[in-house]
Amino acid sequence: MSANKFEAQSDDFALQPVPQAKRRSTLNISITSCAWVISLSTLFTGGALAAGLPFSEVIVAGVVGMLILAVYGFFQGYVGAKYGLSTTVIARQAFGRHGAGLFGLVLAVVLGVGWFAWQVAFFGITLSEMFPGQWFAEPKVAMVWGGILMMLTAFIGYRGLAAISFVAVPLVGILSIWGIIAAVNHSGSWSALMEAQPAGDPMTLFAGITVVVGNAALGAVVFPDITRFGKTPLRGGLGASSGYFLGGLFCIVSGAAMTIAANVPQFGSTPNIPAAMAKIGLGFFAFLILVFAQWTTNDNNLYSGALGLRNAVKIPKNVLVVTMGILGLIIALSGLENSFVPFLTVLGNYVPPIAGVMIADHWFVKGKRQGGYQFGAGTSYSNWNIAAIVVTVAAGFIGSRLSFGIAPINSTLIAFIGYIIVAYLLKAIRAPYELGQSTEKQSGF
Repeated sequence: MSANKFEAQSDDFALQPVPQAKRRSTLNISITSCAWVISLSTLFTGGALAAGLPFSEVIVAGVVGMLILAVYGFFQGYVGAKYGLSTTVIARQAFGRHGAGLFGLVLAVVLGVGWFAWQVAFFGITLSEMFPGQWFAEPKVAMVWGGILMMLTAFIGYRGLAAISFVAVPLVGILSIWGIIAAVNHSGSWSALMEAQPAGDPMTLFAGITVVVGNAALGAVVFPDITRFGKTPLRGGLGASSGYFLGGLFCIVSGAAMTIAANVPQFGSTPNIPAAMAKIGLGFFAFLILVFAQWTTNDNNLYSGALGLRNAVKIPKNVLVVTMGILGLIIALSGLENSFVPFLTVLGNYVPPIAGVMIADHWFVKGKRQGGYQFGAGTSYSNWNIAAIVVTVAAGFIGSRLSFGIAPINSTLIAFIGYIIVAYLLKAIRAPYELGQSTEKQSGF
């Protein structure tokens, strides 16, 4: 193996195309993306839906919401597998070299530090609720060992993510079946379960769909981080979108079924999922589910954040994983993670429209004109695509403030349509909107 190839492999091909010999099966891609969406927050999403919707409508909201994410995630995933590159490296074509670096910094802050810290803290608090008085479930103790596990697989890279996914997905599948059976037994029959009415404040079906999409919208944007290991564009896109759809739906239905079966009081406005698990008799099995569900989601947050930052700085991916993971863990242990949530939520409004611009640029603008993108040594990019950046910011701002529709989908559609119109209009009047030029070196940087 040459020095360059060894360096690329040890960096998990953060900046270079994944070689065909290292590509994985469709099942592997599907299981890995399935595990990405399996998390405590998705279980809680199902419980929240069950508190406001009949169980039959919870299923509808889960199907429609996850299908929306699977559709736009497919196009992102297709491109990732086509070029074998991470999300932010592909974004060099649409946003320019420095624009993609800015995107990488946003991912690092939002996913790699902010939400990683919040999920680590959430894990510790939830485990202490589930196993009160146990030393390993003391919030800060659980945050430390849980955070280390999450950092470990992100440090290993895609191989680590895939390996742990093949453990977590069957566990949550069993949980889903168990929860539904318990809910049927509690209700008396399947038809009675389907007609079960919510115990909390009612919500509309559309509001339920909005909750589903909002919970998992960011993950679909960075599908190329997984699908770059897909053997073909179609298999990569279909594998990731189908896994994401099924994982999200199973987790939502499971959380809703357990909430209905256990009929436990809520804490605050949120169904008490840990208490529900205990009441339906999951016991130590619940511990395994909590650990693996959070592990497989939060390691992906850290992984994508590190890949994004790797596109902006000349520091090995593994070093970034450790640095960002430790920073996130410190934030969680200090109890400051909730202070970041408003900032992360606002910043997160501007991530989904990035997918809209990337899809538009590849399929309808630059990619269409050039017959596809070019990458590798000698490839030239603009430093900044001003049109792409302005459209993304405008779409995020407008989409988050519309009083109708689903904010992440609104902003994605606005960015998709807006960028096509703006790009062709500026080209027609020959107005320059791509500034400066960078040439890719052999190293991918």
